[in-house]
This record gives sequence, structure tokens and C-alpha cells, in this order.
Amino acid sequence: MLDLNDAIILACAAQGGAMASVATEQTGLTRVAVSRRIKKLADSGYLQRHGTGTRQTYSLGDKRFWLGVQQRESILQRGGEMAVWEQRLAPLLSDLKPNVKSLVNTAFTKMLNNALDHSNGLKVLMGMHLQDGQLQMVVADDGEGIFYKIAESAHLFDERLAILELAKGKFTTAAQGHSGMGIFVSSRMMDSFAIESCGLRFDPNEASTPLARFDWIDVNAALKPSQVQTVVRMSLALDSTRTSNDVYFKYFEASNVGDAEPGEAFHTTEIPVRLAQLSSELVSRSQAKWVMNRATQFKTVVLDFEGVAHVGQAFVDEVFRVFATAHPHVRLKTMGMTPEVAKLVSLFGGA
Repeated sequence: MLDLNDAIILACAAQGGAMASVATEQTGLTRVAVSRRIKKLADSGYLQRHGTGTRQTYSLGDKRFWLGVQQRESILQRGGEMAVWEQRLAPLLSDLKPNVKSLVNTAFTKMLNNALDHSNGLKVLMGMHLQDGQLQMVVADDGEGIFYKIAESAHLFDERLAILELAKGKFTTAAQGHSGMGIFVSSRMMDSFAIESCGLRFDPNEASTPLARFDWIDVNAALKPSQVQTVVRMSLALDSTRTSNDVYFKYFEASNVGDAEPGEAFHTTEIPVRLAQLSSELVSRSQAKWVMNRATQFKTVVLDFEGVAHVGQAFVDEVFRVFATAHPHVRLKTMGMTPEVAKLVSLFGGA
């Protein structure tokens, strides 16, 4: 795994000049320890050697890595998330395809802004790793914990339901300054996306292709002595053809842009129904109400049944008859049903 000292050495390499002596001063390591790290980074492809013997110089290699741990208030006072992007990430990612750079820029700055504005923590960790056509990013903080904060704000009896509310979009604990769209949008821009906090996890692809742990960083070790409360991890293939507009045009309606209500253009959501199961199958009206809570904020609601093996009559009736009758302006669609679940939904009078 890589650490802050490796990040400092790579930053020195990017600046050119007497890399070893500058890195020794900035890391506080011995010259021998720095030399060993330089060799390891060069052998691993993070640095490229030029010349031979004692006249060797180094530049950044094909692999890219950056890691920073800063006081939250310090980041805010020095230009916020965009300053971090411009000073740290943009120079390392200048050769990315324009669409990929746009996706990465949007997702990273939105997630860093969330940590700065919502976490109430003292420290924020930020990292990036590029290797073998994959770009991975991480943002972590030592704040309150995202699921705990949502559960407290929404008066939820179980923090697992905070994951369900987060997945829908349009939920924020600071409505005056945020629309609640950042996580929803960022998770759709990335190939893989996960938020972990206090033993709970939100991953839109959890039921099919969950995001694996990153082997290049130990977030807990990097943030010590602070305790990690929330970690956001993101991954995107460098050859992705997705664009930011692909995401916006799918879930937003341009004709509504400029309306008085914040986030009004955000008209379509996808709700992972499995998140309402908790420790039980989907058999109750209560679970149906959890799923459909705030669904009236959208014009189209796509109910994703991936990972659901059984539904009961009361659940189906509450969603597809009671809710649908009471809110005819909300268009309900389904996806991800197994043949068995689809048959049960049809049997109980659903879609």
C-alpha cells in the first residue's frame, strides 16, 4: 500500500529538481529511507527513471497516485474543493479524455464538498490512484457519520433506512445550501461507487457487482489518530464513453430548470427496493411506505427489485394500488424482478 510519504515524494518528482533532498526535508525521513521509497516507486511504475548511476533523475510514471490529509477548516479557508482539484488532481489527470475528466471532476468535487459542508469533522482524507486503465478516488472524514446524521435528521428508527433515503436522491440535511442531488448524480457518473460508515454501506451495484476494496490505500491508517466515520470510494474506466450530460439528461428535465423549487428538474429516481428488507422479506405495508417515502417528489419512480426474492400481498397492494391511486401523477416503473417476484406482483394486482 501507498501512504502520505509516497505522495510527498511523487509531488516532489512532479516539480523536478533535487527530488531526494527535498523529499527528505518534507517527509522527515532519512535520506536512505527516501532512496528506498524512490526505488520502490520507480520499480512499481509510479516514477520513470532517466539516466544511470548517481546522475539518475525521475519524472512521473504511467501510474498516478495522490493522497492528502488536511484539516477541514483549512480546506474551506483555502478555496474549498475546487482548489484541491486545481492544485492536486488536475495536473495529474491533464491527459484524460475530456468526458472522463468531466465525470471525475464532478464526482470528486461533489463528494469532497459533502465532507466539507456536512461531516462536522476535523480532518478530511482525499486520494486518487490511476493504474491499468482504472481511476479510483477516495474521500473520507472523521465527522458524525453520514448514515447516523441522515437517520437523526429524518427521525428514522434504523440507520439502515438512511441508506434507502440516500439512494433515492433529493435528501439533504442542509436544504438551504444543497439540493440533495450530489450523491445520486455522482454514483451514476462513476462505474462503481460506495459509501461506508460505521459498519453500513451504500453501493448502487451491491446486488450485482459491488465495489471491491482498494488495495492501494489503508484509509484507517492514513487518517490516524483520527477515527474514520465516512468513506466514499469511486472507480471509473479511463476508456468510458459516458458523459456528464448522459446522466443529467436521463434523470433531469431541462424544461424545469429555473423553477422556483430547488431540484425540481430532478424528475426521475431509481429506488433499490431491497434496502427496505432490513432483516425481513418485503411483506408489510410499513416496508412499502418506507420505499415510497418522498416518491411524490419525482415524476417517474423506477422500483429496482434486484436482490429481492419474495414480496407479500400487503407490500404489493400498498405500492401498486394504494400509492398509485393516491398519486396518479407519479409514474411507477419496475426493473430487476426475478420471474418469481414478477409473478407474485402480478398475482397480487401489481404492475
